[in-house]
Amino acid sequence: MSKSLKHLNNGEAPVREKNEAPSALPKTFMEYMRSIGPGLVLAMTFLGTGDLVSSTVSGANYGYALLWTLVVALAARYFMVSAVAKYKLQNRHGDTSILQGFQRVWRGFPLLLGVAILFLGIVIQMSFLRACAVALYNLFGGFGGETWGVFLFSLVVVGLTFLLLINPNQYKVLEMLARFASVAIIASFVFALFRIGSFDIIGFLKGLTFDMPPNQGPFNAIFIAVATIGAIGGSAVNLLYPYFMEDKGWDKPKYRKIQQLDLMTGMLPLLVINVLFWVVAAEVFYGTGIPVSNENDLALMMELAVGPAGPTMLWICLFLAAFTSFPAQARGFTMLMLNGFHLSAKKKYKKTDEDPKFRYLSIGLFLLLPILISIPGAPDLVLLNVFGTSVITALILPPIVVGLVLMTSSRKYMVDSYKNRWWETGILVIIAVIGIWSTVEIIRNFVDQISKFI
Repeated sequence: MSKSLKHLNNGEAPVREKNEAPSALPKTFMEYMRSIGPGLVLAMTFLGTGDLVSSTVSGANYGYALLWTLVVALAARYFMVSAVAKYKLQNRHGDTSILQGFQRVWRGFPLLLGVAILFLGIVIQMSFLRACAVALYNLFGGFGGETWGVFLFSLVVVGLTFLLLINPNQYKVLEMLARFASVAIIASFVFALFRIGSFDIIGFLKGLTFDMPPNQGPFNAIFIAVATIGAIGGSAVNLLYPYFMEDKGWDKPKYRKIQQLDLMTGMLPLLVINVLFWVVAAEVFYGTGIPVSNENDLALMMELAVGPAGPTMLWICLFLAAFTSFPAQARGFTMLMLNGFHLSAKKKYKKTDEDPKFRYLSIGLFLLLPILISIPGAPDLVLLNVFGTSVITALILPPIVVGLVLMTSSRKYMVDSYKNRWWETGILVIIAVIGIWSTVEIIRNFVDQISKFI
């Protein structure tokens, strides 16, 4: 967080020490390029391993038929995150935390989100840690053996993350890591596409025309489309962006322009990376009947596309995708969780991370506890994601999307000249409707799955 800023979490406007200057706005092209960063850090936090797996599985199973859902989902995410940032910069109450705005809409929201983030964050961190460990395990030739090898590399990843989180320049390191990871992943999959030597441009373009293919697998295509758009648009991870903005000192309406450029610049690599995942999978696997269900199938895909070097490239990309998320979200989830608890308990801290429990909770809950997923005999990670992430997301998604519509569209919450225009409100309402629809479908499918075990 910028040392020049002192934020009050009780709804007061930010204040500055004497002789401290606000962050200067960029003026030249190079200054703009150096200023952008929070959006890319957030985008790589989004990327994790879920995008790599889901885009690859969709491309392998449906070819290009559902490609439009990816574009719409990322567009929905852009507008939702932009609305979150807009409230932080341009609300009329001087709220420095997005959760203060949600509390004005419904006072129980901070506590709900705090509890949800406690469970959701642990499950997501388990996913990222296991992905990092599996990637390193394969890169180092299976060192440690099949039983304890992944566990040993989990300890290595936790150790590296701990060193990063105690670094006073942790945000700058995360930003540099995100830049490097995005370039490396894009280069790897562009190379894979080049080696494939074929690209169904007609199928690709048709996939952008809202085509709905026949149902394949346990979930129908319309459910996949709606759930993907709704879950991405209303994800609680979207609420991490203001905390990254604070590291840049963006705390006033004048930073809205650079913030919008930053977010767009961050979302573009995310779109390119996901499309590349999808295209390579569609060109290699679609129509072959080869299933894609785990990391080894992804390695096989890259081997078929590139040759013997393919699996190594895949493990490097998997590690970079997961490791850019694991440290950032250990800090971000703790910030969100504690911010929610502080507001619900009416505790006041100038900065959330000044809570004496902050470091212990971030390390204990979101670094050490996820190691359990690497112990031999631990629960299946897919099961944890389906019955953990989906259900928790379903519970908090409607308040997030509906709350943002109310907060950014009303003069009650926004400075008059900064409230949403009609078309901005319209886009958010559409996302909210899709989000609520996806929640209903997630719960319905969850009940169906539970009934099979009764």
